[in-house]
Amino acid sequence: MTASTLPRRGRSEPLWDRIERNRLKVAAFVSVFVAAAAISLAVMVGIGGLVVAGALTERGSGADFLATLPWVTFGGFALGVALAVAHIRRMLTRPEERLPGAFGAVPVQRGSLPETESALHDMSIAAGCPGVPRLWLINDCDRVNAFALGMNERATIIGVTRGLTDRLSADDQRAVFANLMARIRAGDTLWATVLSSIMGPIWTQRAMQLRKDTPLQEEPTWGEALTGGAMQDSARRNPEGVAGGFILGFLGVVLTELMMAGHERAALAAAEKADAEGMLLLKDPARMLSGLENVLQANNTVPGAGEAYSGLFFCWAGFGYAPEDDPEMERVGRLREVLGASGA
Repeated sequence: MTASTLPRRGRSEPLWDRIERNRLKVAAFVSVFVAAAAISLAVMVGIGGLVVAGALTERGSGADFLATLPWVTFGGFALGVALAVAHIRRMLTRPEERLPGAFGAVPVQRGSLPETESALHDMSIAAGCPGVPRLWLINDCDRVNAFALGMNERATIIGVTRGLTDRLSADDQRAVFANLMARIRAGDTLWATVLSSIMGPIWTQRAMQLRKDTPLQEEPTWGEALTGGAMQDSARRNPEGVAGGFILGFLGVVLTELMMAGHERAALAAAEKADAEGMLLLKDPARMLSGLENVLQANNTVPGAGEAYSGLFFCWAGFGYAPEDDPEMERVGRLREVLGASGA
């Protein structure tokens, strides 16, 4: 597995180039996230300061406050940086142990799923990984899907739904694991893990607010986030802490919308590349195509994952599509192009 062979790109791409690009994407995303958080808070502090200055000017005491406003705004910028860094540091601390719980996955006891464990072992050897990733199970999900996450190859885990273990043959499971192992080797899992860790809680809250499943007032307001007593209270009520309260405020409206707009298409592009590379790992192109078709014919939604964590999954785990409208079926067409006449 040394190159991406998908016709869409029109050229081969060395594996190390993809790994480096994913690392650069992670660095760029983290930088933009911190900058957006800092600028957002600085702007809001500045606007609030102008409102306060206007009120004080009417009383004849606004000049002194205006003189200090640039420093107050800079303080807001610095606070935004600190809150964003705190959020990132918390979310990227051992995500392979924390993230699976977001969609109900638990570690599998060795020997309890022999067929699935054997398929994963085979594909780990084929991919040349330093070890077999730990296997997790979403036991209460009868849908067919699987995920991979981790910051590096040695800290990667693979998870499957109960539906996948019950409804797919061993060959089809190998096809799924071949795709996931290809993502791990190319660094796609690193990118998906970072994005899901940082943005996942924000996207989840955004979806809950849109559905009105939870009241907006449960999250701290901007005023609360900027006052010491309220910050302590927020930290007690919210497991994300003060950083999460800030991030789930303004960024939940602006940055989340920008990121979500291209999230599904980016996940689909990564999946298509991994399909072609997984085909090489299987050494049986027809089996990769057959396994992909069998998986896509099933229901792939994972209620606990939704759109927020779909980038980690073999198939999009969010809202479902009618079969004729499912963009995932583009993967079948691309793989058939790779296979040529045999794919038809």
